[in-house]
Amino acid sequence: MPAELKAQTKLEHHIKYSPVPRELRLWGEMIVYSIIILIVVSAYYFATNASFSERILNRAVGDVALLLIGFSLVLSSICYFWDFADKYIIYRKHLGLVGSGYMTIHIVFSILFSAYSPFPGYYLEDKRIASFIGALIATAIFVLLAAISNRFAIHEIGATRWRKLMRLGYIGFVFVLFHFGAKGIQYWTPWLTGKSESIFPSFSLIVFMFGVGVVILRIALWFSTSQKSKLGN
Repeated sequence: MPAELKAQTKLEHHIKYSPVPRELRLWGEMIVYSIIILIVVSAYYFATNASFSERILNRAVGDVALLLIGFSLVLSSICYFWDFADKYIIYRKHLGLVGSGYMTIHIVFSILFSAYSPFPGYYLEDKRIASFIGALIATAIFVLLAAISNRFAIHEIGATRWRKLMRLGYIGFVFVLFHFGAKGIQYWTPWLTGKSESIFPSFSLIVFMFGVGVVILRIALWFSTSQKSKLGN
């Protein structure tokens, strides 16, 4: 059995048969870890900005969402290339769903509490529409994945089809990166070209590069498994 399928099957088995007390512990751990990450990200923004506003807090929440979803997606690649990480695959669902929760908070804050209103007029302006469409597509995909991340869905859809649907997460993640890139490039360019007074980059750039790493590892995994399949035939 290919290592990727083995890891995915282990996750599927965990979702279907994990005892409730253990599930509650995993949820509790992941929520605590996510809060710690949010505090660290917020501290970085506070240290690198003259002020810390509600808008910056919302950016930090968006960054945490990408980090958690990215960790969820990259686990299969890490487990494939490094055996020591196999025991962490059980956190994949919790990472993804908690990350989707932060994504939801980010969206709600952007719509309801943003100073840039009315919605969606601000986001449909020429220079923002591409970023908005990327976010819209990504949101639709991750809402679908969140809806089927449960025992009932696996039973109704079937394990094979469920695994294929879960791979949509990588497409959604690419659209998240597109959203981040289209929105952040104007802030990153001065730092990348040495024209910024700030010594440190925006944390959104760091998160974006992490996301690119997730995609690269996924491509490496696909290439490796494809080569092994060809050799097997």
